[in-house]
Amino acid sequence: MLVCGCAQTEAASRAPAIFGGRGARIAALDEKPLPPVESAPEAASPCGREAPPSETALLDDFEDGDNALFRGFEREGYWFSAGDKTEGSVLEPNGSFAAELLPPAEATRENRYAAHFHASGQKEWGATWGSTLAWTRKGLRCPLNLSRFAGMRFRAKGPGTIRVALVVPEVQAKEYRGTCTDRCYDYHGKVFTLSDRWESYGVRWDRLQQGGWGTEARFTPSRIVQLSINVSVTSLPIDFWVDDFELIPKDTGGRTAEEP
Repeated sequence: MLVCGCAQTEAASRAPAIFGGRGARIAALDEKPLPPVESAPEAASPCGREAPPSETALLDDFEDGDNALFRGFEREGYWFSAGDKTEGSVLEPNGSFAAELLPPAEATRENRYAAHFHASGQKEWGATWGSTLAWTRKGLRCPLNLSRFAGMRFRAKGPGTIRVALVVPEVQAKEYRGTCTDRCYDYHGKVFTLSDRWESYGVRWDRLQQGGWGTEARFTPSRIVQLSINVSVTSLPIDFWVDDFELIPKDTGGRTAEEP
């Protein structure tokens, strides 16, 4: 599974609650192998070489209101949620995902919907929301190749503290399309402190880092399996909105919202 990067307990290894839809399933899939490449370190696996670079910059603006990412060519992704099972804890949405209408004072004709999340009461590792990311062709699903891009940006409103991460297979558990078997879920990410008004945030790939508690891995933007928004126990309760996730093309010099 984008399971929380702070997940260091047995609870983190359990299957997450998934926003509905057949496509939202993120467990291991039946896949046919790509043609092997001798230089690839995992040439014998179903996804033994890098997929073609993805060309679609928009990940999701939530205007279609469904649980899928914006549909890019040969790209697939579905929003999901997960939280630890502390008795009495709250996770919303939890089950069916649907974007919410923005308050009238914040909406425009072109921007009417956003994703709205709330969590409270989790005491083991916290909560996470995110989307699977995959290159797809003829039933095959492999890590998404984002090597054409230099980073990612989005808009958000809190207040609260979140950690946004991009997940490579080496730190993702095998049951969630990864290759990790020990000390998993130490994702490459960046912490953002949200204000109580809409603001833009962004990060370049070379600014993402692991937490340092799990399996160490190199961040490779050509092999991404998940986008994750994680909230630690110390940042709960939290109530926040996110919108307009998009990738930053390299030809912009990798500038993000945090860098003019």
